[in-house]
Amino acid sequence: MAPVDKRIFFTGATGYIGGAVLSRLIEHPTYETTEISVLIRPSKKDKIPALESLGLKPVLGTYDDLELLKEEASKADIVIAVASADDLPAAEAILKGLKERHEETGTQPLLIHTSGTARYSTDVVYDDLDPDQIESLAPTQIHRNVDLAIVQADKEHYIKSFIILPSTIYALAKTKLVDLGIQNPRSIQIPWLIRAGLVKGQGGTVGKGENIWPNVHIDDSMLWISLLLCHTTNIRSFFA
Repeated sequence: MAPVDKRIFFTGATGYIGGAVLSRLIEHPTYETTEISVLIRPSKKDKIPALESLGLKPVLGTYDDLELLKEEASKADIVIAVASADDLPAAEAILKGLKERHEETGTQPLLIHTSGTARYSTDVVYDDLDPDQIESLAPTQIHRNVDLAIVQADKEHYIKSFIILPSTIYALAKTKLVDLGIQNPRSIQIPWLIRAGLVKGQGGTVGKGENIWPNVHIDDSMLWISLLLCHTTNIRSFFA
């Protein structure tokens, strides 16, 4: 067995986005020297044998188990949090663990957190290339309290952080984790819209129909975190 070079703590492994990202990680050549611990809810414990068959290390618990989150984060070089964009106590527990990691090793562990574009649900059209405009978002916007806690931790220099804001993700996920019955293969939003259209007998329109919302294919969404790992660690390109 090759020596472990990186330790990753991963949340959201059985979800639509998380499972897609995790599938890409385990298919990469550097997985041989990477230990990945995945948080699994007790209600999903039947997935543990399949996860272990892939060489993953299941950790039984939920986002309510704050001490467990802190402990697992304190042992990780990288935390990839794809389970919830709104659980502030869980995010704070992970940040506490990463701070302990920093104090113990002198390095800055990496936190990649998925938030969401729902925080831009206003009449204003936001531009990613205008950071001052992004910073002007009210702290009361959805997801914003968690995002701000992570930004503050980064400003205190005990972590390196990246917050990814997925928009509406579509298409069936077709991954190894789906094949093994671990991952949810469907999005939430698109089925909701389809069901609403079937009930009403037509597609819905919000207001004057002038609202703007981006979308992305699930296969492309896998690449976000992969690209970040390539550019922020010594992990070779995920396109190799």
